[in-house]
Formats: sequence, C-alpha cells, structure tokens
Amino acid sequence: MKRRTFLSAAGASLLACAPMARAAQSYPKAPVRMIVPYAAGGGADAIARIMAQGMGDTLDQSFIVENRAGAGGMIGAEMVARATPDGYTVLMAGNPELTISPWIQAKVNYSASRDFLPVVLVSQSPNILVAHPRSENKNLKDALDSAMRSAGGITIATPGSGSAQHIAVEMLKAETGLEIVHVPYKGAGPATIAVLGGEVAFALVGAPPALPHIASDKLTALAVTQPQRSPLLPDVPTIEEAMGIMGNEDLVTWYGLLVPAGTPAEAQKQLERAAFATLEQPGMRDKFATLGTDLVAMPSREFAARMERESARFQTVIQQLKLTV
Repeated sequence: MKRRTFLSAAGASLLACAPMARAAQSYPKAPVRMIVPYAAGGGADAIARIMAQGMGDTLDQSFIVENRAGAGGMIGAEMVARATPDGYTVLMAGNPELTISPWIQAKVNYSASRDFLPVVLVSQSPNILVAHPRSENKNLKDALDSAMRSAGGITIATPGSGSAQHIAVEMLKAETGLEIVHVPYKGAGPATIAVLGGEVAFALVGAPPALPHIASDKLTALAVTQPQRSPLLPDVPTIEEAMGIMGNEDLVTWYGLLVPAGTPAEAQKQLERAAFATLEQPGMRDKFATLGTDLVAMPSREFAARMERESARFQTVIQQLKLTV
C-alpha cells in the first residue's frame, strides 16, 4: 500500500467519527507531554512541535514538547519507556534509538519491541551523500574514484557513530571494497559544515541541514540511500542507480510517535486520530517538505511491522560488519 493510500484511507476512517469522538472522549483530561530525545532546533523537534500543536487542537488539550537529549536519543527514549503508561507521556522518536542502538550500543536500558507501542510513522527524510561543488565530478562513481586518488583519500562525515548514516557508510565500504574513512561528528549540522569547509571529502547526512546548501549550489548532491528517488530531490539518483548497490528502505531517517507499552487502547486510538487529523491538514505535505522531510502518515500496525523488519535488518548488518560503538 502506498503512502498516500495510508493517509487517505486510514486517516479518513479515523477522522470520520471525529465530532462524536470528541464529544464522548474520556482522554485526554490533562496536558500530554511529548518527549523529543534530541535537542531543540533539530528536525525531530520541529516535527514534534507541528504535531503537538495540531494534536492539541484536535483533542482540545495541551501537548507540551520536552527535549530530553543525550546518548544518541537513548536518554529520552528510556524516560518514556519507564513512564506511567497512561497516555500522558508520548515519544516523538527517530530510528537510531529504536532500531539501531539496541544492536550497536554496549548497553541499552529498554527494549524497543517490548517497551513501546507505535502510534503513527509521521515522516521520513532521505540521507544524502554530498560533496563540495569545487569537485568537477558530478556523479558518485567518478567522485569516489577521484577522492581515492587524492592525498586525503575518501573521508565521509556523518552525524555520529551508531547513526543510520554510519551504517550506510560501512555498507558502502564493504560493498565497494574502497578505502573509506568514517568521520563521526556530533550531529548532522557539524558534519555538513565539515564538508562545506573542506575538512572531509563527503558527508552523508539527513536532508534538513543539506537541502539549503544544495539549493544554493554550495553542495553537490550525489546520491540518496534509499530504493526510490526522494520527492525532495527528484533529480538525484539512488546509490543503487549510481553504483548498483545498497537499495534498501531502511537507510533513511524517520520520525514516529510512540507510547509506553500498556497504554490504554482508548488513549492510543485518540492519539492516532489526532495525529492523522494533523497530517490531513491542507498544505501539511509542503510544510514538511520545507523541513526536509517527506510526509508518510503510516498507521500503527504498519508502523510496528516496519520497525520489526528494519530492526532485524540492522541487527543482521551490524553483526555481519562487526560494528560497535
């Protein structure tokens, strides 16, 4: 089923009974905390604030965004995993802390599969391999070959060890046999600045920090790490198109809403309804696009299945490549 089908079919069914549901709803009767396990000002934070405003309007109750950053998203995720499962603490998370960290970190104090219930997968952003435009190489293969011959070799910056971008770099290294040096930074912003300043040959980052520099020709987008081209960059090939490798939907950055396991079904239902009401608003897809993310709106059951599939994929890749953080 395609994304638009999820949005129109699932969203419409949830919204059809909205007036009646609001009149009879027993939840929420108090403000809801929306925990973002990253610092304010980033992509997850911006998306959380859009969702908090829209969901609060739908349910006639305040949704308060709280940033609990640290440990690559694990601190905020653990906080929600340990919260009382009453529907008044929810998590706006990304895939690193849910489907990657459990397999690459030495210690994770929660289980993504046991401790959370997915509500809705909100959006996803392509990970983009970018280079400084001073290079005359406009395609990925030539750019990698040229970097290989240079003094610095192939250096690729990412937002950090254990990120989806880190996994993608290691996969690229394994599948091409090229001598690639992974250079982790503390976030996508610093990694983007590094390639702009010439500290590294390439950067593999999510769309939000890269898109403005691509639009102003300060960075050249060489490829995206997903099976289909991104609507945000329709002229940029996938790595599979460019190199014949790595066509995998898991190598994106996504943002989703979850609740602690054991949260009452009524609360889950109202949260999902409010989320779709927000995502159905006119112009919302364009609003998300300005943030560098593609609106998905995947319902809870499909979101749970995707998490399970993606987690298994990362477990296999991380074990095969013997990656640790």
